[in-house]
Amino acid sequence: MKKITPILVLTTCLISACGGGGNKKVNAPFIESNNKDTLCAGRAIPEGSTCVSVDGRENLVFGDTSKEYKGLILALHGAPGYMAKVAGIFGANMLEEKGYLVISPNGNGSAWQWDSSTDANIGDDSNYIANLIDYAHANYTIEGDKARIFGYSAGGFMAYTLACHIPEKLSGVVALAGQFRGDFNACSTQTPVAIHHLHSPSDKDVPMSGREYGKIASVDATLTHWLKINGCEDQFVQAADPAVTATSAGTSTLAWQGCVSPVVLSKLDGVAHESDYLSDALFDIYQSSMALEN
Repeated sequence: MKKITPILVLTTCLISACGGGGNKKVNAPFIESNNKDTLCAGRAIPEGSTCVSVDGRENLVFGDTSKEYKGLILALHGAPGYMAKVAGIFGANMLEEKGYLVISPNGNGSAWQWDSSTDANIGDDSNYIANLIDYAHANYTIEGDKARIFGYSAGGFMAYTLACHIPEKLSGVVALAGQFRGDFNACSTQTPVAIHHLHSPSDKDVPMSGREYGKIASVDATLTHWLKINGCEDQFVQAADPAVTATSAGTSTLAWQGCVSPVVLSKLDGVAHESDYLSDALFDIYQSSMALEN
């Protein structure tokens, strides 16, 4: 059972230690296989998935056109990274069993893998993800017309960029060890999107304090930006959550109050950037903020 402790502090002290996209419907061919010898974007296809090409880019899909789904989740990998890795971190097969269609798209092959540095112009990857969301709703039976974006590391950078560029297509963002990248002034959206950020103060690769290289903002600045967009109060409640690795001590979660859409931070105790994450523990932590059914 979670221990809830109400706390009142100023937003600026809490964490320290443009809209639009493509509307094109894509009827892309399936490349279906569960055979480990069959490749998707040059890597073996994991159990429970198929490889689907959309607009010339391959995607791992954990789902079936014969089923009805409660929602759509897109899982974005890091840099370097690959589709099956991020699908494993978030437990794509587990999520599909819970009733969610999961798609893990391949990055663009650049050093950052995604057009994740927010600027005044929507990037090709934002347009691609917008079209991929349209494709999924056109070809699968999914409640609603939006998607939740789950991003790890560089995929987390891209998740925040999508919350800036195509918020009308998103119901929520889960960012694991990857914050906002770029210029906040270029993210002028006023459309609320549910945000759940998970990060460890022990992360040395992508520190919570941010990093000059790549213009990676601090977690504090990232969440302050969305606290304003989502109309949150300065008050938050603190909860003790489970550890997300077999060796970490636990998780401390802060959920701000009065938000139009949730803004939540989970601090992971003693977790390195590259870790063997427990997907079921992660789910238990972000489930409520993302309005996911068990």
